[in-house]
Amino acid sequence: MLLGTNRISRFGRSVFAALPRSPRCELCAAPFKGPFTPLLYLLGKRPFAKNPRYCGTCINMLVKHKGGADVPITSLFADVRGSTPLGERLGPKGLHELIDRFYADGIDVLIGGGAIIDRFMGDQIVGYFVPGLAGSDHARRAIETGLALLRATGNIGQAIPWIPIGVGIHTGTAYVGTVGRTDTLLELTAQGEDVVIAARLASLAAAGEVLATETAYVAAGLDVPAERRELQLKGVSAPIIVRALRAS
Repeated sequence: MLLGTNRISRFGRSVFAALPRSPRCELCAAPFKGPFTPLLYLLGKRPFAKNPRYCGTCINMLVKHKGGADVPITSLFADVRGSTPLGERLGPKGLHELIDRFYADGIDVLIGGGAIIDRFMGDQIVGYFVPGLAGSDHARRAIETGLALLRATGNIGQAIPWIPIGVGIHTGTAYVGTVGRTDTLLELTAQGEDVVIAARLASLAAAGEVLATETAYVAAGLDVPAERRELQLKGVSAPIIVRALRAS
């Protein structure tokens, strides 16, 4: 299922993703609202009570296949830049509403790109592009999704975005599998050094910028102008070559 050899699961997600509308199951993309929800609810595609990020069907699948595997993936981390001054200017309620809008729009963009939404952490969105859902060209889809996320948040050229964000992307091998307890809260996540690299890049990316490792950039095969840089990342011994991209 993670490698994409299970065509049924990949086809099903593409069908659900085409149906209106958000919020959705962050694994299979089945909509929890919209004209098709009565039928989908009969199929078990309703928010799971203990974890409404997933539908009941997907939770049952995670329970059945508890564990995981080492697979090639592309990780995407998107961070809000300057959240402290934003909070000072907007106040707690205003900042909450802004971040909530970022989460909502970010989910739509990442699911549309084929990502598994892993989690929200403060002012950050995390998504993983695995072959089983994003296809073998997951590096390209991740970079395209990162640029789409910049456009969706207004981070284009010299325009003032409605929320400033930076994005980090890296392609490598990660352990993708379940964490948590089947009787309480179960999540699907990815772990490993290659995931950490994407997180580090997101923390360094300027507002309106995607920092993708050279590995991800080459794997994507995109003919997109990108500044080449060499960065030393915290906790990573060797320098990392990255490409800096901006939306247009």
